[in-house]
Amino acid sequence: MKRIQVATTLCLALSVSLLIGCSATVEPEKTAEPAASTLLDQSIHDALPQAIQDAGELTVVTSGANPPWWVTVPGETGEYTGAGAELMAAVGEVMGIEVKIATVPDISGAFAAISAERYAFGFFPYADSVGGPKERPGAEFVDVLQEVVPFLVEKGNPKNVTSMDELCDVTVAALANAATYKVAEAQAVKCQEQGKDLTVLSVASVPDGVLALRSGRTDAFFTGGASLFHAAKESNGELEVVGDDFANGFAGQFMGALLPKDSELSDPLLASFQVLFDNGDYEKIMTKYGLDREIIDQPGINLYADWLVENPQ
Repeated sequence: MKRIQVATTLCLALSVSLLIGCSATVEPEKTAEPAASTLLDQSIHDALPQAIQDAGELTVVTSGANPPWWVTVPGETGEYTGAGAELMAAVGEVMGIEVKIATVPDISGAFAAISAERYAFGFFPYADSVGGPKERPGAEFVDVLQEVVPFLVEKGNPKNVTSMDELCDVTVAALANAATYKVAEAQAVKCQEQGKDLTVLSVASVPDGVLALRSGRTDAFFTGGASLFHAAKESNGELEVVGDDFANGFAGQFMGALLPKDSELSDPLLASFQVLFDNGDYEKIMTKYGLDREIIDQPGINLYADWLVENPQ
């Protein structure tokens, strides 16, 4: 399994309208030179922005540990394994460049850094919101999977969590500044109107959300299904996923890479993923990490907007 070097996030002051948070990064450490790859597609390499071609590298930003996408390596500070790491390594081989990874903990900070051209694009993966009520202005997505957004709870579901529409009188954790957090906040308002209460707990990472549940600080953790199914599998039967049969505010949820709107990197990135879809590497990586349920037939740009046309809300 390939490891990709990640820069440690310290403190990056960002002052961008409507973007919240202070997350900062040092420049990513240089990784070892990649071996010659049979995946190289010269036409895709030549379509990359000239600055990337000249540098021979690009930096992808992620929001930190998110098993099974991004898994920290014990004893190896600044390295990740996982499905995200392997997909990004494969994309770099197709493009014929070196891929580095940097960490910005929340999506708002990540998008601000990408928009400022500090990084090339983001891959957590991030939830496509283009065309929907939670749209992030100025963003576009190269989508490579479709996700459910359920809840992680203690085995036996002692608080009887079912769906977001019925979630009241409990505490729910969600990632800070993520769309899931905003959906949970909206539900808290509805609960208040019913004379009930819903406490929304902000957590910085997927492992933090799992820890909050295990320690009793929250009754449920609300985020992308892949991470929750993985956490349940690794819990020795102590945790389970519920609510995966409901939309929970995320019907038709496609996910993938985050870029500024009309980025000149979007088409080469889409073409790179298409190579991985066509040669079977995408399915091989996804299946390896138990991501069979998230696989889609073809990658695309802003697939959620296309889905909304066919499924108006």
